Amino acid sequence: MGVVCYQYVMSDSTGRFSDLISRRSFVELTGATGIAALAGCSGASTGGGTTDDGGSNGDTTGSNGGETGGDDSETRGATVLDKKMVGATNNGVPTNLHLNPEATQNYDPRAGNFVFERFAAYNFSTGEFELAALDSWSIDGQTVTLTLRDDLLWDTGEDVTARDVLTQFRLMKKMNTSLWDFTESVERGEDDKTVVLNLKRPSNPEVIKHTLANGSLRLFAYHPTFERFLDKDAEALQQFKYEGDVVASGPFSVASKSKQSWELTRNPEYYGADNVNFAGISLLSRADNTALQQGLMGRELDFVTSLFAPPKIVNNFPDSVEEVTISAKWGYGVLFNHDDPDFGKRNVRQAVAHVINRQQVVENAGPRTKAPAPKVTGIAPDDQESWLGDAYDTFESYGMAASQTDKAASLLREAGYSKEDGTWTHSSGRTLGGTYYTPAGWTDWTTATNTVVDQLNAFGFDFEISQKPTGDFFGGYIESNFKIGAFYWMPGGARSSFPYFPLRWQLTNPDIDGGHNFPEGEQTVPGMDGGETTIDPLSVVQEISTTQDRAATEELIKRVAWHHNQNLPVLGLVAKFEQSWLTTDEWDVPAEGSDDRAIKWPSEWLPRQGQLTAER
Repeated sequence: MGVVCYQYVMSDSTGRFSDLISRRSFVELTGATGIAALAGCSGASTGGGTTDDGGSNGDTTGSNGGETGGDDSETRGATVLDKKMVGATNNGVPTNLHLNPEATQNYDPRAGNFVFERFAAYNFSTGEFELAALDSWSIDGQTVTLTLRDDLLWDTGEDVTARDVLTQFRLMKKMNTSLWDFTESVERGEDDKTVVLNLKRPSNPEVIKHTLANGSLRLFAYHPTFERFLDKDAEALQQFKYEGDVVASGPFSVASKSKQSWELTRNPEYYGADNVNFAGISLLSRADNTALQQGLMGRELDFVTSLFAPPKIVNNFPDSVEEVTISAKWGYGVLFNHDDPDFGKRNVRQAVAHVINRQQVVENAGPRTKAPAPKVTGIAPDDQESWLGDAYDTFESYGMAASQTDKAASLLREAGYSKEDGTWTHSSGRTLGGTYYTPAGWTDWTTATNTVVDQLNAFGFDFEISQKPTGDFFGGYIESNFKIGAFYWMPGGARSSFPYFPLRWQLTNPDIDGGHNFPEGEQTVPGMDGGETTIDPLSVVQEISTTQDRAATEELIKRVAWHHNQNLPVLGLVAKFEQSWLTTDEWDVPAEGSDDRAIKWPSEWLPRQGQLTAER
């Protein structure tokens, strides 16, 4: 049973990674274990974190505040039931996690997304943006005006002001985030609730809105806490573990954390507090998909933000467990280290793409919720034809539903490899293969990896699979300590529906601090109409962000997408539908098919709207 009584504790108190310090320094500073897997995005965390075998009396870190009794209460006219909604985090042990979104290693978005408000959100069903912390936004030439809600408060009772937002945006500049691709400067507007973005030049409105509505962009920078980092470098900000006196802008505040769970309490200062009729949230530490599936099956959990569950598991869930599917704009792919003597070669990357039968990967890993990418490029599968237009058929498919072994063999021979005793070997004697990394506990990815490696080895590569805990998995990529491995190929979420974001992401890969080492500057690839063409893909991507004309935008996107199709910064194989889980035996939720369910994530968004409430 997911609802529990508890002692009510009142507290008085983001897809972004740095390019600015070396990957090795980043890991040495913050440790390689326990890095939070995003998704998109953030939101794409389907994998396991580091487990802890500590007993039930583990150390607990609390925020300021005292405890009161456990009776139902009335707050500002709303009856608040003494119930907690129980979910889970699979990003590690909460005592090892923190809530500084800029210190991405060991940041826990599962808790952070409840504690910090977002600026806006994108509805995958309607295709419309919905405002949250913002009362309005307007784009006029080279000026973007953001107006905060008058009733937007920190959980201290203080107004969230332009000063807080300016502090956050200026910190984001240190982190080289996409906001600053098109922003020249930021300043206070006509009052304390207005922020103005001065653009470098007139910019693409879709890029601006998706940037601000990105699910990982949360309002966290309480000025008195973060002011000290304004005159420090990015490294200092990344070392700051925000815990203890966390100041919330969202519907819940941090009460405490232990080895077992995060404990969050309803924030009465939140502008939508009347929509929240339950006293708090428990986020239990669960290591992997299996533990989350068991938590739903036994009704230990009231919700799971994101979880892959195959049909045989879904069929065994209680009737009260409801699945919500949302287009992920995210999925399984292959990551190459472009500094590697083998996989840094375009011919080798293309050979890998030709060998892998993407349809077979989908059939093995979950056809109910997955689909193969029809073209290998940095555009979400559902969006490829609309953006590529008449050029769509020109793009190389690499054989979506077949292993094109003859083409792969020809490419390898051109690159100086030959097949000896069934294994491809370089002329120097180096075997073509190595360790193929995959995250432990991501059960559908485990199946996908087994399928991919079986196909490659059958062709003559020599790979062995290494499953690593989530933190070590990301840490190895950050340090560039790999040749090839599994990784998602788009940042995920609403922003991936606009090609600028996934095209840029494949080049810079901020989720691993650029650890795939894709080279900067001009690249020469085969031309779409024959011959060769030279392009600086990142410069052209950045040009997309400042282009307002649709036809010009499409042409720029086509050029970069063609580069990605030929040069393969990352190899996209599979796209998926997110599976998010709610329960209805003790909680009221919108009806199946409702547009209200179509914002990521339902368990995080619906309580804010009064659409996920405790039954009375």
